[in-house]
Amino acid sequence: MATALVTGASYGIGADIARALAARGHDLVLIARSGEALGRLAARLEAEHGVKAHALPADLTVEADLERVAEAAHGADILVNNAGAGLSRSFERTTWAQEQHMLALNVVAPARLLHAALPSMLQRGKGRILNVSSVAAAGPVWQGTTYGASKAFSLALTESLAHSRRLRRSPVALTALVLGHTVSRFHEVAGIAPSPRLLTLPSSYVAQRAVRAIHRRRPPIAYVPSLRYKLLAGLVRHLPRPLVALPALADDFTALPFPETGPYARAPRSGGGDDEYGVLSPEPGGDRQRQR
Repeated sequence: MATALVTGASYGIGADIARALAARGHDLVLIARSGEALGRLAARLEAEHGVKAHALPADLTVEADLERVAEAAHGADILVNNAGAGLSRSFERTTWAQEQHMLALNVVAPARLLHAALPSMLQRGKGRILNVSSVAAAGPVWQGTTYGASKAFSLALTESLAHSRRLRRSPVALTALVLGHTVSRFHEVAGIAPSPRLLTLPSSYVAQRAVRAIHRRRPPIAYVPSLRYKLLAGLVRHLPRPLVALPALADDFTALPFPETGPYARAPRSGGGDDEYGVLSPEPGGDRQRQR
């Protein structure tokens, strides 16, 4: 029976992807910082689907934890790089520690796990890798922040490897899940206004579509889970940059006011995103980050 390793699995999209994989009979290794939430999910999936589900609590921004997860990724038949974070304040208003934390989760951790899993998959002659990216990767729609740039790395890395001769000739496939707004508890927990209904997709719907996509004989390299977002992603990726940067398509985080009371002042509320419920603990007096 194939084993799937899912990061950011305790809530939201990650938990729904784990459910969709369990429904297909896959054993699971579930990764997130919240050991209690992971344990509950693992027990529920085992009871409902008769699979083995192992909870492996880890903070992927901590090198020792990341290496433990990388060791587990060596044996995975499916790797889902879902864990990620975003900051709801503009680049010049963040601390460097906050930026490092986000980049460690969005760039370093998925690259490390992919680097651990891919050689083993190629050697075994089977495997699927799903990297969760964002419509924000296609253009400057999260203006003034490094979030879009970090998600662009995920998309570009997936495309770079997937188009290589070695991968094209192997049964191993990489897919970038290009997400838009999803229904999740993140907005409620972080105090962020809900996304527009027209641009909102249920997390379970996105997860099921993504899992179905990576089980195709020839999985897509970039997968957008709905027609409306296929259109939006296409526009963002191919329209001239001045048009992409229009307020109707973009959020400018440098235009949002917030109390200037020091380096850890509360961040402004932002528009919705491609995230889930998990919210990174704020530093004392600080703002919330969002973790997928």
